[in-house]
Amino acid sequence: MKNEDLRWNLDDLVRAKDFEKVFGQAIKEILLLQKEFRKLSPSVSADIFRKAVGRLEKVKDFSSKIMDFSMLYFTTHLTEDRAFGFKSKADEIDIMFTETYLELSRWLQGLPVSGMKTLDKKNQARLMKSIPKLHFMFEKLLEGKKHTLSIEEERMTTRKDTNLKSSILGLYQLIVNDYQYEFKSGKKKPIILKTSAEVSPYVHSSDPSDREGAYKAIFGPYEKDLLKHFNIYQAISKDWDENARLRGYPSPISFRNFRNDIEDKTIETVMSVCTENRHLFQEYFRIKAKALKMKKLRRYDIYAPVGGKEHRYTFKESKTKVLNIFKEFNAGFYDRARLIFDENHVDSHPRQGKRSGAFCATTAPSLTPYVLLNFNGTPTSLMTMAHELGHGIHSLYSNKLSTLVQSEPLPLAETASTFSEMLIFERLLQELKNPEEKKTLLFEKLGSSYATIIRQNYFVKFEMVAHEEIRKGITAKDLCELYMLNLKEQFGNSLDISGEFRFEWTYIPHIFRTPFYCYAYNFGELLAMSLYSIYRERGKGFIPKIEMILSSGGSERPSKLLKEVGIDINSKNFWNGSFSMIREWLKML
Repeated sequence: MKNEDLRWNLDDLVRAKDFEKVFGQAIKEILLLQKEFRKLSPSVSADIFRKAVGRLEKVKDFSSKIMDFSMLYFTTHLTEDRAFGFKSKADEIDIMFTETYLELSRWLQGLPVSGMKTLDKKNQARLMKSIPKLHFMFEKLLEGKKHTLSIEEERMTTRKDTNLKSSILGLYQLIVNDYQYEFKSGKKKPIILKTSAEVSPYVHSSDPSDREGAYKAIFGPYEKDLLKHFNIYQAISKDWDENARLRGYPSPISFRNFRNDIEDKTIETVMSVCTENRHLFQEYFRIKAKALKMKKLRRYDIYAPVGGKEHRYTFKESKTKVLNIFKEFNAGFYDRARLIFDENHVDSHPRQGKRSGAFCATTAPSLTPYVLLNFNGTPTSLMTMAHELGHGIHSLYSNKLSTLVQSEPLPLAETASTFSEMLIFERLLQELKNPEEKKTLLFEKLGSSYATIIRQNYFVKFEMVAHEEIRKGITAKDLCELYMLNLKEQFGNSLDISGEFRFEWTYIPHIFRTPFYCYAYNFGELLAMSLYSIYRERGKGFIPKIEMILSSGGSERPSKLLKEVGIDINSKNFWNGSFSMIREWLKML
């Protein structure tokens, strides 16, 4: 695998040796932008207004390159002093740009800004109409006016998020990155694994003792540091909730929903339908127990392979397979995925000082996205590659849009990635001739769908209760017990849950970094399944509709965008129908 190890090239963003020079240039550009904004008045011509917004776009692009460079460099150099220096400077840029953008936003909302004449409604409509490509961004600005704080409060919030919240999250990452994992399988001697990525294959091992040992190894350090993680989570939760309260949102999750351009009732419907359909996966766990010749699964066993030794892939095999399947589906998917590899924007394998997991980072529209993987040769790694490339494909479809609206809202963020996974899965299922091998693949896919739909749904259900109870003063121990109740509702009597899983919530980075983020996964998975079902019915003729969704980025409201392809995201029947593919797979087992 060492020969296959890809390291991304960040020079397309910023050359490390030029960082200070580029940093200084960014400061100058933002100061010039501030001066240009100060010249705006209610009577300004549409042409001058368009030029000011054009400069905003250019400065955002330039600033994003610095911020993304520092973030990406940091994720692969977690213990390097220079990485912290880059991050600190990037935070300065982030604050300056955000505060500059904040002033323009307030002025466009018709709110008072020191040194500028307040924009009246008539001229507001005139100026906004002059840039049709940003119509939805302007709509959102006006809708958000009622949730906007005073200019001083907004500045304090920006600086607090960048300087304090960012540091708290960095502390969480540092604590976790220092972990080493004592793995013990049955009666074998324990071994020390240096990264969670090294532990992960044992979660999917065919040996029950390996699986149990893997989870105990993972949760051991988290249990030891429970109070550290609880205090970090408590601070983040209180900060989020207070921000939501000050802005007048009816609940903490409403704050997230507004940012995601989704109504509360839509998310309530999605979560309700997922909860009601958890019995499908409980049945899956019972079927899997029989396949593994177990009376009842343990929580350790839900990702156990069925049908013998798990197939292993080299990185080259995985890359070739994923690209070929994309090519057969659509040239647009293939060309975009290949571009990410061709431009050396992939960091592929685990190593010391690199964060765990996987992600795709959209930078500026002019640049190809970056993909971080921790490839370990498992089928899950292959699917993760397809998933993250799907994110990159989505970004490259929307790169013709303004940088201000290129990024899709969170509920649509998982659409291309999950659709890409579906393409890989369906093709692999077709290629396998051996019935037992097909069953093995089906078990893997259903396990993955459980992790993406029900598991994520219950993370958000936990967050909703946790945020409420933290406001009331809950202890770390009692929060762990609430998480166990959450697991018991999720699994019913379909499997046995060991005590160490009460600490699992401390291991979930999203609930720390991005509260209430996780519903994007169940939303995206079910939406992608629905789109894939339509594609299977209509064939290649439906692909332009999919490309239209991906090309729209964040330039349109999700509900309106999906309505154009016949999907009503407020319909309970629609979301229930999205589970039809799960039922189909269960019948095939």
